[in-house]
Amino acid sequence: MKKIILMCLLASPVITWAQDTEGTVEVESQYKPTGGDKTLELQFEPFGDNPININGIRARWFSSQRSAFRLNIFVGVDADSEITQQSDPDLDLKELKDKDMTVSINIRPGMEKHLKGTEKLSPYFGWEADLAYQTSSNRTEFQNNDNVEYSKVINTNGFARVGLNAIAGMDFYVSPKLYLGAELGFGASYTRLLSVKLKSNVDGFQKPDPVKRGGSIDIGPNVNAQIRLGYAF
Repeated sequence: MKKIILMCLLASPVITWAQDTEGTVEVESQYKPTGGDKTLELQFEPFGDNPININGIRARWFSSQRSAFRLNIFVGVDADSEITQQSDPDLDLKELKDKDMTVSINIRPGMEKHLKGTEKLSPYFGWEADLAYQTSSNRTEFQNNDNVEYSKVINTNGFARVGLNAIAGMDFYVSPKLYLGAELGFGASYTRLLSVKLKSNVDGFQKPDPVKRGGSIDIGPNVNAQIRLGYAF
């Protein structure tokens, strides 16, 4: 399935360019958005373990049928808590928990240039910036006599990322204003791992210096394996 989508994405701009060179006259489609229209969409994996997967909210603003500004925003909080010791006054036991939390933010603004395509097919190319930030914390509680003490490790999964992608994709309008889409890209990004910190309320604890970590540069193709479902209004 992924190979078929990839081949269609690569072929659509070439076919459209060939049609343009033949001097075909573009007729405004009743299916595609026009200047002033906006789109909202979600992403899903029809053949994956989680068919419906909202990976942020993507919106587009069309200045014309050919040009659009796009913005993808994702803000996520994943918090888990597990009781590791039940409270029991008869045994002088306190309730203890392990707590994990991850907070992620990703903002991706960009521009699209749509080609003629057909009445229902709208291939496009453009660019997209990638700005991401994630923090994490892992807290473990334990009992010391009548006191509940904890140790907390911060940012074992924390990072900051900045990148830029060249993109190509297509939207297929199954009905007026309602479309399915797929996309691929090629880009570069720099990811810096956040420093790891340790906190605790144990008596005599001395806070160590943050553990600094490195970063990485990634350059290459990136394929969005998800199918996009959107609506123009």
